[in-house]
Amino acid sequence: MKLPLLRVTLVTLLFASPLYASVPSATTAKLRLVQKLEALVKLTENPGNIVRTVTLLASPGQLSAVCENPDLSLAGHDDRLTGKRTAVARCGMRKFYLPFSISAQGTFWVASHSLKGGEIVQQGDITPMTGSIDDLPVGLMFEARDIVGQRLLRPLSAGKPVLQNQLRQQWRLRAGQTVELVMSGPGFFIRSQGKALNNAAVDDTLRVKTTGGRNVTGKVGRDGAVTIFLEQ
Repeated sequence: MKLPLLRVTLVTLLFASPLYASVPSATTAKLRLVQKLEALVKLTENPGNIVRTVTLLASPGQLSAVCENPDLSLAGHDDRLTGKRTAVARCGMRKFYLPFSISAQGTFWVASHSLKGGEIVQQGDITPMTGSIDDLPVGLMFEARDIVGQRLLRPLSAGKPVLQNQLRQQWRLRAGQTVELVMSGPGFFIRSQGKALNNAAVDDTLRVKTTGGRNVTGKVGRDGAVTIFLEQ
């Protein structure tokens, strides 16, 4: 009487084993997709010392339809550091859309005390803060050098993050000012002077008239020197 029961048990285990074996396989495939997505996200703009992590939101049904090694790309041109995004998984001629979310931790700058609108921000006016940036506004500042010396457009309370749209960049060089020109390349380095033809902030493009009367353009450095574009 025990033999039929034994056969039923063996048959049940035999057919059940592939089901249990498929669980680690599905988990491994999901982990592999997450790793590929995190690598893809790192290729996008990643200012400051930001660490971003990916959580795949696709359903088991969506994941099971994707091939083992898809080509991944990001849908759209969303430049947010965090939030929900969509990945496009290509398997030959077929495309699958996989939702996922990005969380991020990083160090950003906040006001160390209350600041008035119109003030020029000094180093002592800001302090670094490290933590999650998931629920913070767009435009966080991750480099103190991009804040110090800029003018606040409106008041800022102590502890509030400094945002890009709260600052008006100060001109580093002004039209009519004598500026230092730098040009370098393989085997040469030249310094000269010229006259600025427009106002420009750091990293802006400045038009300059050289002492020889030639008009050139270059990029304004933090030290005020203008690096001439060699294609001219």
